[in-house]
Amino acid sequence: MRFGYTTGSCATAAAKAAAIGLFQGIIPDEVEIDTPAGITLRLTITDKQLSNGSADCAVQKDAGDDPDVTHGCKVHARIERIIGETIEIDGGEGVGRVTKPGLQVPVGHAAINPVPRSMIEHAVREVIGKDTGAKVIISVPNGSALAEKTFNPKLGIVGGISIIGTTGIVRPMSEDAFKTSLLCGLDIAGGIGYETVVLVPGSLGERSILNLVDIPKDQIIQISNFVGFMLDEARKRHFKKIILAGHPGKLAKLLRGDFHTHSAVSKPANDIMFDIIKQHMQNRDQGSEVRCQESAAKNSPFDTSSPDSIKKRDESKSALSRNTKVKSPPLSGTMLKGFKEATTVEGMVELLQEYGNLSIMDKIAGMIEAKIYAFYQDGQQYIRPEVGVILFDMKGSVVGISDSAQSWLNHTKTKLLS
Repeated sequence: MRFGYTTGSCATAAAKAAAIGLFQGIIPDEVEIDTPAGITLRLTITDKQLSNGSADCAVQKDAGDDPDVTHGCKVHARIERIIGETIEIDGGEGVGRVTKPGLQVPVGHAAINPVPRSMIEHAVREVIGKDTGAKVIISVPNGSALAEKTFNPKLGIVGGISIIGTTGIVRPMSEDAFKTSLLCGLDIAGGIGYETVVLVPGSLGERSILNLVDIPKDQIIQISNFVGFMLDEARKRHFKKIILAGHPGKLAKLLRGDFHTHSAVSKPANDIMFDIIKQHMQNRDQGSEVRCQESAAKNSPFDTSSPDSIKKRDESKSALSRNTKVKSPPLSGTMLKGFKEATTVEGMVELLQEYGNLSIMDKIAGMIEAKIYAFYQDGQQYIRPEVGVILFDMKGSVVGISDSAQSWLNHTKTKLLS
């Protein structure tokens, strides 16, 4: 697999070449730059423009074999002389501006991360010396359009892409780079001051939560398949409550101990679901009825001795299109065969709903919640947050909810209850 180089490296090389042109009279065809990874890059310079007061040139981004949306874009650097000894670095066309707290760059500044800023300053200083000042403007002509394909709009970075890169090098299919981009959401939520975050694997969970509760989008963080990693990072950032919400086909994998849920490393959760449903049947056969809704009621923050509280709790369940029966109808052997033959977890959820046994999904949500608490036992140096689990079907309806998540909903403005 072929490595590439970051937008930060492109900006650094372009800035160095522009500085050479302005201060030495000719913009070179190539320049060498040092990267934090310890690798020296020799990059080609294009789009050269030189006048008495400024120099402008560009480097074309090469992401190697990584599927980076910025691959092939040109990163420009314009440099001008200024009075004093400072090197000022700012963003121009196609470089985003930060509008939300919690990122590595302060609100109002160009989205040029600290490592690229340091690389640019070092490279320019190498050319102009310590007693001279310069202003460097980094721009990406098509950056605004490219930004729509990135996380930037979600992160409150407007008007363009970010100039990033902690090593200067792009490693193909870099999982670490993807994880780093996901952490920005947690940092923004923390910077705004939220004590609760909602973690969702993807767009389905995000849409479903936004349709269910009236909370800001900044409070909802997409985590992709990195469930364990993001749960751990959320704990490190001292959030008091974490709601994990998504489809059971993804989240039930946690019951197997698969906290990385990508299909390449974690098989489908059908077998987990089937075993739970089968155990539910065996418990009934032994006269041990499972009362998921009754358990949720006992742990509800409402005073269940109060008629008004009981009414409010039941209205909450009804508004979420839930099965409010304490006793679920018994499952037959024919029904169990249907679950065995179901090809997807969604199909199993539909069968539970058809048979009037959807309350089993509450049990599954509770089991996932317990598994997360067990996962958190390893991080003794951090305060363990409260955790809740909400399960949605593919239509975005709530099909399962843990006790803690129900408690959160009882104290959160739900759109279905407003």
